[in-house]
Amino acid sequence: MTDATKDPAAPPLAAYALWLVPTVPEQREKFQNLINDLASLELPSPIFSPHITLIHPIPLSTRLSDIHSSLKEAIKATSSKHSLEKFTVDLGPAQKGEKYYQSVLSPVSTANEALLTLREEVENVFSLKNLPEYFPHLSLFYGGVSPKRRDEIAKIANEKIGDMGKLEVGEIAIVSCVGTAEKWEVVGREKLE
Repeated sequence: MTDATKDPAAPPLAAYALWLVPTVPEQREKFQNLINDLASLELPSPIFSPHITLIHPIPLSTRLSDIHSSLKEAIKATSSKHSLEKFTVDLGPAQKGEKYYQSVLSPVSTANEALLTLREEVENVFSLKNLPEYFPHLSLFYGGVSPKRRDEIAKIANEKIGDMGKLEVGEIAIVSCVGTAEKWEVVGREKLE
């Protein structure tokens, strides 16, 4: 991990997040390598695990056991409406984002009813209100760089990967997002079944 604490643009966080994570080793490795390569272009940019944020923030005061049980409930409610076996999402070409933690990203198609239902069920079980509109994406680069540089990095990402394709996700990671990205820690997992 690089030391993004030296990057004054890196906003510290203090909450739990739920991440959809790739389960096919080759896909996970492909995107991890891309994230590593892009981070090396602009130091100090953090290296992080490939993921699609399902929801953030869940207050740190929430007991981990309650997060697990609520997450199981949301998965069960979703799987009663949609199959979560071999759950895949479609990724669009890399593009620049507007925020530090969305500097360069691959948007996820919102035509995926199972994904949107899962997000809705998670919002319900955690009683989260007034959240911004859900923008599912696979982050590829974090950094406080100019919009022009974000465009350049997105172009490099697209040249390295070509068609981002489909991503199979089989579990949700519970992540303690305290501080900046290099300090974030996976503290639990739940399978999508």
